Amino acid sequence: MPAAAPPREIAEWQVQRARHLAALCQGRTLHLAGSVDNAARRALEAAGELVESSAEIVLSLAARPGRDILASLPGLLSRCESGGTLVLSEALGPEQRPDAALRKALAARFSHVVVLQQRLIAGSVIAPQRQAASRVLPLASRPEAEAFCLIHLCADHTLAPPGPALHESGATPEPIANTAIPVAGSGLALPAAALAPLQAELRRRAVALADRLERQGQALVEQQAENAVLRRHPATGARHAIPGFREREHAWPLAAGMDAAELEFYDRRVDDPVILEARRGEAFLAQFGLLGEKPDFAGAIASLNARTPERSAVPEVSIIIPVHGQLAYTLNCLDSLWELPDRTSFEVVVIDDASPDKTRTLLPRVAGLKLRRHNRNAGFIASSNLGADQAQGSFVLFLNNDTRVVPGWLDALADSFHRLPNAGLVGSKLFYPDGRLQEAGCIIWRDGSAWNDGRGDDPNRPAHCFAREVDYVSGCAIMLPTALWRELDGFDTLFTPAYCEDADLALRIRASGREVWFQPQSRVVHYEGVTSGTDLTQGVKAHQVVNARKLFLRWRDALAHHRVNGDAPALERERRVHRRALVIDATAPTPKQDAGSVTTVLTLRLFQRLGYKAHYVPQDNFLFQPEHVEALMAEGVEVAYAPYDTKFSDYIREHGAGFDVVLVFRVTILERVIDDLRRHAPQAPILFHNMDLHFLRMQRQAEADNDAAALLLAGDMRARELDLISRVDCTVTHSTFERDLLAELVPQAPVVVWPFMFEFYGTEIGFNQRRDFCFLGGYGHAPNVDAVLFMAREVMPLIWRHEPEARFIIAGAKPSPEVLALASDRIVVTGQIEDLRTVFDAARVFACSLRIGAGTKGKVSTAMAYGMPVVTTSCGAEGMDLIDGEEVLIADDPADFAAACLRVYQNETLWTRLSEAGQRLVQEKHSLDMGERVLDEAIEVGFRRKLDL
Repeated sequence: MPAAAPPREIAEWQVQRARHLAALCQGRTLHLAGSVDNAARRALEAAGELVESSAEIVLSLAARPGRDILASLPGLLSRCESGGTLVLSEALGPEQRPDAALRKALAARFSHVVVLQQRLIAGSVIAPQRQAASRVLPLASRPEAEAFCLIHLCADHTLAPPGPALHESGATPEPIANTAIPVAGSGLALPAAALAPLQAELRRRAVALADRLERQGQALVEQQAENAVLRRHPATGARHAIPGFREREHAWPLAAGMDAAELEFYDRRVDDPVILEARRGEAFLAQFGLLGEKPDFAGAIASLNARTPERSAVPEVSIIIPVHGQLAYTLNCLDSLWELPDRTSFEVVVIDDASPDKTRTLLPRVAGLKLRRHNRNAGFIASSNLGADQAQGSFVLFLNNDTRVVPGWLDALADSFHRLPNAGLVGSKLFYPDGRLQEAGCIIWRDGSAWNDGRGDDPNRPAHCFAREVDYVSGCAIMLPTALWRELDGFDTLFTPAYCEDADLALRIRASGREVWFQPQSRVVHYEGVTSGTDLTQGVKAHQVVNARKLFLRWRDALAHHRVNGDAPALERERRVHRRALVIDATAPTPKQDAGSVTTVLTLRLFQRLGYKAHYVPQDNFLFQPEHVEALMAEGVEVAYAPYDTKFSDYIREHGAGFDVVLVFRVTILERVIDDLRRHAPQAPILFHNMDLHFLRMQRQAEADNDAAALLLAGDMRARELDLISRVDCTVTHSTFERDLLAELVPQAPVVVWPFMFEFYGTEIGFNQRRDFCFLGGYGHAPNVDAVLFMAREVMPLIWRHEPEARFIIAGAKPSPEVLALASDRIVVTGQIEDLRTVFDAARVFACSLRIGAGTKGKVSTAMAYGMPVVTTSCGAEGMDLIDGEEVLIADDPADFAAACLRVYQNETLWTRLSEAGQRLVQEKHSLDMGERVLDEAIEVGFRRKLDL
């Protein structure tokens, strides 16, 4: 289109652009724009043609829509499916915005509304603005300039800032007077002439914009479609067995018969593995007809013996299985154990308690068992105690024979004793074969009676899916240290033959100062009642009533502070919770991919160490992600996820009054939640952990790129960021440099310096066993990309003159195309590393070649924690108070940086000194104990600020 095209031609070009973008998105998204009435009218006509085939509609209102245009919207909206996105692309003047009534009407039709104040004037995007319009001054007064607006940005600050000069027509704008243009609140003043790039560059960036917007828009719409599906799951109508819980609301696709291969992201549930294991159990029982009139026990035993796993001479765990008949279920249990992929070594000790069926003659044929036998029926307690006497493992694990264990069951129990240092006993989550919840720990009431928590409920509900302290866990699947078992003399024979011995053991463990935990990541299918039945009036089950009285008589003083039977079970199940902390970030943390997520996870642990129950809620992405969410829940963090929670504002409205303190990560998250937090959790001080000052990082990047428009964006971020810091109760930073800077910019805002925390690993690999240089980072972060490009292109060639065999190892998640392009015989791009020791114990020098960025660099402390000497830039060392020559070497010029790397690489004495100094630094200044003290201080500061003290 010609540069001087009149407004009407510009409007028609925008209509064509809308059609083109809709086609690119394959009919799923329709983007409409235009700031003159003719453009908007024609855009609506284009919508009418395409809306029939569009699953989602993204409607971008014009910057200056006339009232007649707005009045014509209902006709289009009536043809749109709900669940789309409405983008109000507003001009700078408030008089040009749709009024409140129209906003409300539009919001009722669309499930997601985004307000953008933006302009594309004279070839430059100024910025999406959340502040008042006066923050950006107009750059031109040409009428046709009003026709240009960014028509495809479907979110505001969730996307990376677009580059400068994104003039979609590719036309050269009219020159702008060479005057300085201030950006309110930023302290920046730029020559306007810098915003007039050449025509060829405009065309190139226009194409890049279209490609980028197509990808981002499509990804956003797909995410919104998933969220819409999650919100529309039908209610099943099944009510919880425990009063006070909400009705069951969400279908379980896998339990309803869906094939595992058909599951999509929004179909996944926490306990899907249970359904799969139950199906394997059904298949095993059916294959050999074990529940039929003519069971093929010989065939089943032969199948087991063909798969007998190798056993360690000194197992970590001794699994004790008491058996009284029911051979079919015993073999089914062993089948699941024989298929167990868990890394924890174990032995299986089976006690045959005078079984009345073929167990006595056939079970000895199963290879790999330690088998003991009672000549007369002695009961569960005597059999369990006898089995534990045979145990060689460091832990004893009692497992009913009418069970089938789910992969990960044993590792989850074993790992709990590392995660939960005061745990004395840990028990599994129990399920009926159809997937219904049988037990998520147990409540003991004041009279000694007990409830299986959550019985009959949807097991996937967040309330049942995080590790927590409980009164006891049914002896169906419990694990404890062998030494503690023997110290307590096992199950008390007072409760012979069975029932209440597990509750008594748990109470004795608690009385000894240890804790009893429910671990939902350890899952067991329990065919309840197979051995003892369910009738409380006869057989072994009759002892359950009598033994409950014995339990009460022994423990009545300890139970005096428990509630009476059935009173507020939702509160009684968390009787030990006295304080709650809410942590908020964009999505589930990914500690294997970025240092920020490591900080998030450690922060949750520190809240727990300070006596808080930790809750984690994403602000944006509630999609259940097993690999990330389950790791938090295994440590006792309650996590909100879809389909049970899908919107932060709804979550905080329901739960906000229960939190004692709130910590929010990142400025872009805080600005979206702060109003809801103040409204629905007014009692809780808000701590703001910004990771780094975003505006400082953006400003440095813009200056490095000589990018004037990016500097404007940095100025806007500065105003937003400092405003938020002035509004919260305490700001947490990792950097002493940023603390001092904030003291100048926002002197009234409390700021606490919180060191990066790291688990100390150390190293036993010496200088001569190592080679190569390495770098670690996530490459969705521009400073890390710049760092490896700088190292590979400017530093390594200088190093190779002296060490031609040395390689540069680029480790970390999501390597970008330009990073992948560096790969060669001397540059290795690894991608995400599961175990950092594989890199840090092999390389000789960690080269932190960062030239831009802000905040403290977690990768530096991480390398030190593994004993890796560090050579870094001034930027990489910023805010850590590192001493050049003592803990690190610091250099910025390519030649100086290469020389410093070579000094460490070639000098064993220097290498050893830096390695030892770095390890000492991490232990002294970056420990969890230090982090705990600072977090406690930040909470105190936050309360003082909130209480105006």
